[in-house]
Formats: sequence, C-alpha cells, structure tokens
Amino acid sequence: MAKQSNNLPSIKDESADHQQVRLQPIEYDKQIKAKPLMSADYEINIAGCDGLLLRIRPSGKREFRHRYTHPIIRTKRTRLSIGDYPAVSLKRARELYYDNLSLLADGIDPKEHREQQQKNLENSYNNTFKKVAEQWFERRLAVGKKPSVSTLKTYNRMLKYINAKLADVPIDQLKMTMLLTFCQDLQEERGIEVGQDAKTVLNYVFDHAVNRGLVELNPVRAFPSRSLEASANKPKPAITTPSEFGQLLRDIDQMTPRQPSTITALKLLALTYARVGDICAMKWADIDFNAKQWTFEPLKGKGRKDMVDELVIPLAPQAIAILQEQHKQTGNHEFVFHSPKNKKGILPTGRINYALNHYGNDGKTYLDIHTPHGFRASAKTMQMERLGYDELITEMQLGHKMINKYGRAYSRFQFIEVRTKMMNEWADYIDKMRADEIDNVIYANFKHAEQKQG
Repeated sequence: MAKQSNNLPSIKDESADHQQVRLQPIEYDKQIKAKPLMSADYEINIAGCDGLLLRIRPSGKREFRHRYTHPIIRTKRTRLSIGDYPAVSLKRARELYYDNLSLLADGIDPKEHREQQQKNLENSYNNTFKKVAEQWFERRLAVGKKPSVSTLKTYNRMLKYINAKLADVPIDQLKMTMLLTFCQDLQEERGIEVGQDAKTVLNYVFDHAVNRGLVELNPVRAFPSRSLEASANKPKPAITTPSEFGQLLRDIDQMTPRQPSTITALKLLALTYARVGDICAMKWADIDFNAKQWTFEPLKGKGRKDMVDELVIPLAPQAIAILQEQHKQTGNHEFVFHSPKNKKGILPTGRINYALNHYGNDGKTYLDIHTPHGFRASAKTMQMERLGYDELITEMQLGHKMINKYGRAYSRFQFIEVRTKMMNEWADYIDKMRADEIDNVIYANFKHAEQKQG
C-alpha cells in the first residue's frame, strides 16, 4: 500500500512491536493522546469494558463506540457512537457504557432508546404551552356548549398573561411548583381573582394535554389545598333601582330570542324570587292554581344546611296569568318549560343567560349589569328599601333556612300570609316600574313595625 502524504505508516507496514503498542487496551486518558494516527481507521478496546472501543481516524478524530448484541435479535450486532474524545472523557464514556448495559439487561436496545428519546425531545419542543393552549382553545370552541362572551374574554385575558411567561416552554417541562408560583405571583400582581382564573385555564389546558398523551399527569390538580388565596364570593350583577329595572322589564318585553319561552321564564324570574335552574325545571304538578302557590324542592337546597329542603312561593295574579298562558303550550308535558331539543327535556339555563347577554339596553346588552340570578337580589333589595319588608321575610322567600329565637328553623308555611302579600305587592310594583311610574327616591315607611307586630 502506498504511503500517505503525511508519511504515516500503514497498518500493513508497521512492525509487530509497534502494532502491539498501538493495540494495547486503553486504561488512562494519556494513552488515548499517545495512540498514533494510521492510514486507515482502527479500533482499540477500553480496558475492563467488554465492547467499549476507541475508534481513531487518520484525520485525528477519536470516537468512543459501544459494540453490543441486540437484546432481542441475537444475530444483530450494533456499533453505537458514545461521543468524540475529548468532549466525552474516558470516565464519561465508561459511565455511558454502563448505562447502556443497564438498558440491555432490561431488554432495551440502547440505539433504539436514544432515537426514541430524541424523538420525544423534538415532540416536546414542538408542543410548547402556547401551541397546546391554542389547540385546547380551538377544541373548546368546536365541541360542546359554546362559552359565553364574558367567559371567552376571561380565557383570552388569562392566556395572554400565561403566554407572557410560559409560551415557549415545552408543556411536559412545566412542573407543579413552577405553575403554582406563577399563579401566586399573578395573585400578588393582578389580584386574587386573576390568579384563580389563571389556575382554571391552566387546568383546562393540561387536561387537554393529558388526553392527547403529551403529559402523563395534570400538575395543576396537584396544587396543595389553600395554596392560592380563595376568591371572594362575588355577588351576581343585579339592577336594584326602579328606573333601570323598569327599562330591563321593557327590554324583556321586546326581546326576540329563538325560543319565546325564554321571555316567559325571564318574567317569572322577576315575579317569583326563584333561581334560574328551578324556573327551568318547574313542573306543572308542583303548581296549585287554586291556592296560587308553587311548592317544590330547590335544586341547590339538597344537602345544604343553610337552605330549605322544600320551598313555597306565593304566586301573584300576574304570575298565575303567565302560567295559564304557558299551560296552553306545554300543559300536556311534565315541565312548564318543556324543550324536546334538550336531553333533560327542559329549557336550558344558558338560553336565559344568552338573552340578557345579547339583547336590550340600547344594544349594549345586560352583560355584567344584570344576570338571571340577579332578579333575586333585585327583589330583596327593593322590597326592603322601597316596600319596607323585613329581612326575615325576604330571606325566607329566597329559600334560606332561618332560625327562630328558640334555635329552630321556621317552617315553610310560616309568615305565608305576609309573604303572599309581599309577592302581590311586588308584582304590582313591577307593573309600575315597567310603566315607568316609579322614581329612584326612597321614601320612609313603617311596614317593618307592622310586620313585627303581626
């Protein structure tokens, strides 16, 4: 064989003594540097590590390689690069070699393992928080019940805050402590509610990531209890002044939703003190047209110590008239607001929320101004401030469990005469507000004293 231009001897031409020195197993780093360059690649064993080799190229490049038999396919021999010297030291090469032996002992091919790790790493960096959050948001809009306008605003605002810090971080690298610290910092910087809302959105995004197999567990669900400051119970927006409430009533009369029964439900909400869920689930069997009463079990009262198990709502003539008209439409069904399109067979509560959030108020709607639940606050406030009724009577009409001076709860029929009178007066007051005959001035009255004497 012709000699190379660098005058390096070929393996064929070298002496037996030189060849013996060249092929002597390597024990120390200094031996690696001392090995000569030859006209062709050659490999030397690393002492004490069967299958660990150092490959030396004519260019001077030195590479550690591991030669092993595939753990499953025994006829398959593989040479796996461990790394170039000196970037990978002899000590580190031995450590990686023993890591490979551990994998082989578990029936895992180190080369296939490395390729899978590389693929996982690429997937990880392709699945950043921002990308996964966008996928969740698109699916949230496409599947199931569409979020309300206010909910969408909250989602977008929270994602803006979160992406400012975490957008480019791979989703599988976001751990519980990191996310908890983020939410806690957000509470300090922007308020308790914002931190809680961010936690909610993070929880949704990670549930989506779990379902897609991008992470094994949702770290948000591992937040310790009380690790974030609790949100205060925020009152539902409600109109409590006659002029504005009268405008709301007139707007309800002019609304044109897809289901006309939505208007009927809104009118009964104003007249009855009931929760929106109870109105939508109202049954004909619970209404006594002769006694002019609606007796039912409040949906939210089940198992709660602060609420009654059964509630009696006196129905004013105006409410009776609305129900009689509705009976013509759904009287042959179980529910007052029967809806064949809904799986429960009733008017969805979301329809009532939608009406207030999309109609009236000169096109500005009643979003963040008045909610279906707000009718309860409207009635209680104005009946106490304008009509002079006692808080005990209004609280009982709300379905809250009230305790007498003997430590016992009032029965559902106690003060029924006063409550009936109150509901009738309230219905008449509603008519006057609708006709714009009531101003916002609060006048003195003595009805509190009359109730206590009674």
